[in-house]
Amino acid sequence: MRYQLRRGLYFAADTGLLDEPEIYSVTRAAIEGGVVLVQLRAKAIGLADVTRMARELTAICDSSGVPLLVNDLPEVAAEAGATGVHVGQEDVSVAEARRILGADALIGATTPTPQAVQRAEAEGADYVSAGPMFRSPTKPEKPVAGPELAQRLRPLTRMPLCVIGGITAANVAELAGCGVDLVCVISTIAAAADPRGATEEIVAAMRAADVANCVQSP
Repeated sequence: MRYQLRRGLYFAADTGLLDEPEIYSVTRAAIEGGVVLVQLRAKAIGLADVTRMARELTAICDSSGVPLLVNDLPEVAAEAGATGVHVGQEDVSVAEARRILGADALIGATTPTPQAVQRAEAEGADYVSAGPMFRSPTKPEKPVAGPELAQRLRPLTRMPLCVIGGITAANVAELAGCGVDLVCVISTIAAAADPRGATEEIVAAMRAADVANCVQSP
């Protein structure tokens, strides 16, 4: 049975910001704080290391009923027993990821344009993602798309819509009314002195602003 996404806060655990022990400890803290989805984002490290981390994170996430996605690498997701994968515009296609992972896998896709949304939906994605909503410390070179992009993409699909990029507890209310289902953060949690507290803070801000109908308790 294909996993049914919950609305709420989504954490991408990035090896560019966190070392391996921190990947595990911060992910646990984020789950305790209320995230509903986790992604392992591991660029520029070996496949064996990514697979080992994906296996450990799968165990951590499974024990809490939170799905784990692996960025870009469906083969690693399959080997680690992860819930699925997130693919970018330059990565393997949604259709190829579905072929590798099967009908029950959870597959998300980066979709910065209406054409990309239509392609992802046609190929069987489970959610689409757009950004950056605000200036992103993870990708400062990318031009800001802003909440207006979410507003443009929302009417094009019934799939869950994820937004990412520079989102914090202080600005998440600007996404109210955009019809988003998932809010993905990286450094807001990863760079925090208290990752669980930072997670709880943004979940509370989302609830207060009615963003992504975030009703899960931390």
